[in-house]
Amino acid sequence: MTREQVVQLFKYIKMAYENFDVSSDKVDFWHESLKNQSFQNVLNKFKKHVKTNKYPPTISDLYEEPSESKVNHEHLEYMRKLRSGSRD
Repeated sequence: MTREQVVQLFKYIKMAYENFDVSSDKVDFWHESLKNQSFQNVLNKFKKHVKTNKYPPTISDLYEEPSESKVNHEHLEYMRKLRSGSRD
């Protein structure tokens, strides 16, 4: 997410939760915390949050841990060996 996207997110949060305080420092902190997140994913999580929670979201409510790689490393190693001509 860009800093500008965090500002846009804050506008949505402020519309839904009047008591949500916004400051430049808070925008910077949220940006640092969410910069590796997809804006669309965060926005979708917010839309779900607002329907069931009477309190504004925290960073952890909107953050999604990156999924672990689903690469089968043993299979990749086997394929490398096949390409190099080694069958061991």
